[in-house]
Amino acid sequence: MQSLGKIIILGGTGFIGSQLCAKLAPLCDKICVLTRNIEANKDLKLIPNLEIIRANVSDERTLNAMFSGSDIVINTIGILNESGIDNTFNNLHYELTKKISNAIKLNKVKRYLHISSLNADPRATSQYLITKGLAENYIRDNMDDFCNTTIFRPSIVFGEDDSFFNKFSIILKFLPVFPLACPDSKFMPIYVNELTDFMISTIRDNKTYGQKIDVTGPNEYTFRQLIDITLKALKIRRLIIPLNYTLSKLQAVIFQRLPGKLFTLDNFLSLQTDSSSNQGFKGKLSLEDIVPGYLNFSLKQKHIENLRKKSGRSE
Repeated sequence: MQSLGKIIILGGTGFIGSQLCAKLAPLCDKICVLTRNIEANKDLKLIPNLEIIRANVSDERTLNAMFSGSDIVINTIGILNESGIDNTFNNLHYELTKKISNAIKLNKVKRYLHISSLNADPRATSQYLITKGLAENYIRDNMDDFCNTTIFRPSIVFGEDDSFFNKFSIILKFLPVFPLACPDSKFMPIYVNELTDFMISTIRDNKTYGQKIDVTGPNEYTFRQLIDITLKALKIRRLIIPLNYTLSKLQAVIFQRLPGKLFTLDNFLSLQTDSSSNQGFKGKLSLEDIVPGYLNFSLKQKHIENLRKKSGRSE
């Protein structure tokens, strides 16, 4: 099989990006992961043909230099909540896409994979979905003339290191009563292994060039059902109080002012549109096949670590 050449991955130390790194390494000559924190994922350092480069991806001159000699660029960067002046939806979703586009054009890179989001739309009400939609439109209107692009639009992405089920498992473990905002919002979660396998399968598939592809799992769930699946996996019982529209919005207004921003007004606005689709790629593995295994494993590992700390052991 012909090598894929040199691949640049933005967001390569993250949940989806690290999966892509591990799977693409045997298929290419070299992978360059651009990140501000080279210690964010130490496991990547074990991949022999992968280089982790400390870089400010928001600096267009840096991107221009790093993309030199590259065959494929993959952008997995995205945030659910804003933090600080620089880490805004507009900067990391839209403005970054424009800078990537310019660097790709300058270096004549011929293949670009971009992770967006289901329901991304400049006409949406949440800034998360608006900026994702603006980025999609920019790619379609500007990049397709000089690069083969594919946009992937997943619903919730779940897996061993996800930020959804792992986060809620921690919250539910410590809260006997859980007020649940937007309990009827719908999702079609996709397993990260199926998402990344599909992305890789499209790299040389010219039928996917210039396409936006919805990526979902096989089943649709309400938010309440996702919480119930989490509780079942953890083998615990909690009192779940479903909140109506007004109380859900009030919770968002209050929670976004708290440290950690567990739930924001922009999250609330995003949840007003169901994250489901009847089109595009459908994974085969359901939550029930995967989630109980890794949530229970996580709890066992944490229990072992706590026992070691109490006994004064660090090995």
